[in-house]
Amino acid sequence: MTSKDPTKKKVTNLPTRLNIQLELALDVVELFDGARLTQARQLAALTKSALADKIDVSAAAVGQYEAGTIRPRPELVLRLAEVLGVPVRFFAFSAGRPKASLDVSMAHFSSLRSTRAYERERGVAYAAQVWELSHALGERVRLPSIDLPGWVAGEVVPSVPGEPAAAARELRRRWGLGEAAIPHMVRLLESKGIIVTLLPFSEAARVKAFSTARLPRPVVVLTTDRDDVYHLRFAAAHELGHLVMHGEAQPGDIEHEREADAFAAEFLMPSASIMPSLPGRVDFNVYARLQTAWGVSIRALIYRSRELGLLGDMPYRRAWQRLHELQESLVVQPEPIDAYPGEQPVLLKRALEISTKSGVGIEALADRLHFSTEMINFYLGEEVNKLPEVDVSDFLEPGGSPARMGEVRMFSRAPRRRS
Repeated sequence: MTSKDPTKKKVTNLPTRLNIQLELALDVVELFDGARLTQARQLAALTKSALADKIDVSAAAVGQYEAGTIRPRPELVLRLAEVLGVPVRFFAFSAGRPKASLDVSMAHFSSLRSTRAYERERGVAYAAQVWELSHALGERVRLPSIDLPGWVAGEVVPSVPGEPAAAARELRRRWGLGEAAIPHMVRLLESKGIIVTLLPFSEAARVKAFSTARLPRPVVVLTTDRDDVYHLRFAAAHELGHLVMHGEAQPGDIEHEREADAFAAEFLMPSASIMPSLPGRVDFNVYARLQTAWGVSIRALIYRSRELGLLGDMPYRRAWQRLHELQESLVVQPEPIDAYPGEQPVLLKRALEISTKSGVGIEALADRLHFSTEMINFYLGEEVNKLPEVDVSDFLEPGGSPARMGEVRMFSRAPRRRS
């Protein structure tokens, strides 16, 4: 008879990590939320068929999981979490957890026709989760009140003139901006309670920018593919035009895109104040100075000059040709976004700083949202421990106003570091 080796211990009943995860997955199956699977799949830029291949089921089965017709087995929930890069608990329905119901039909895309369906879906899924993070932070930190004409309980009923330039002038009046240059476009939007975020995906160049007023707090998603601060500012003003004029309109109308452009031009370059400064003939020296003063590109200034009747068709075409030549020779170059702190979103980062100092940090937020801490860092755009220590009372307390921001005499860049 063979004696047993006393050094070998029975391990089948020990609570291994896999067993713990399977027990959690079993609990999640009972509360499985198909909409969360859709959101995670879209964020991963996977079709149902592609996801099905990765977890060894049919595309029809994935569709049924998302529709709630059937629920996946616990081991499949674990596999879904691994493939999609989310915690197992992400898929569980929770009545108190913030949840954004958003699809591509609820967002104004600047480049609707040049983007693929999965790219728009991915962008919208990203915006939805950024809003969920903002909502969770808003439970702990007083975010700026939403100050948008016509904004009522998560929708915008247009209350400004229908003509884009008139709408821009009215919004400037309501926000007390006068007719001067706007120092910080992104920071202005954040001070008005609008969530601004930067799309971090490789397809950002095609998506360009989009916005939605169909969530409890408006969201503007910008891209940095060109690394051009002037382009970013105009895109922010363009999306603001959509929020103000087209909140409830069906997205995709090319005329609405033209109106948003016209709104942005007047909002950033009010005709009454910029027209006297624009040259009556093409002068790139003047354009370069106005670019710095107004925070708009030379391209936008040339277009604005034609729009205001200062340039005829032939001078306008020659100006375009010359601008292209100057860009090709690198005489005219874009200004990098990271040199302009006022054009980089900080609202959510600073809100998390304040929340952390009050005792509710990133781990508690992750638990509240069923996110991982890595997901929260991803939506914030950088590691939390790298965030600067700053005073945010100027726009996180009620009364933080653009007038205070407007006292800064600049559209300015950060000082260059000495090498």
